Amino acid sequence: ATSLGQLSVHYLALMPQTEFDHLLWSSDVNFVRGEDSLVRALWAGKPFVWQLYPQHDDAHHAKLDAFLDWMEAPANLRGFHGAWNGITAALPPFEPASWQAVAQRARERLLAQEDLVTQLLRFVRQPAKISSDAS
Repeated sequence: ATSLGQLSVHYLALMPQTEFDHLLWSSDVNFVRGEDSLVRALWAGKPFVWQLYPQHDDAHHAKLDAFLDWMEAPANLRGFHGAWNGITAALPPFEPASWQAVAQRARERLLAQEDLVTQLLRFVRQPAKISSDAS
């Protein structure tokens, strides 16, 4: 473990997905990297910070903006994500308690969606739409 003031950082060994989920659910705030871990953090309903994998053309900037729009993220959460991902220079105050409601609303929106199988079945059962413009 590494400590700085009241902050302690513990490095953990790799673990099975179920243990990782349990860790996310039991934490006060989660720092995750990549899309798979982001989804797991969303399901946990806890405040989190997402570090995107940088892309050479900076497409990750637009991806982060779109995600934060979907989250309806407040300014300090947007600012923290921007700085954490190296998009902006200024790191705003770290206030994860104020992000709890945002994380919870995002989780509730996911829970309100139909499962993928139901959505796929509805799609497959729709009659094919053939365009009259076809030549």
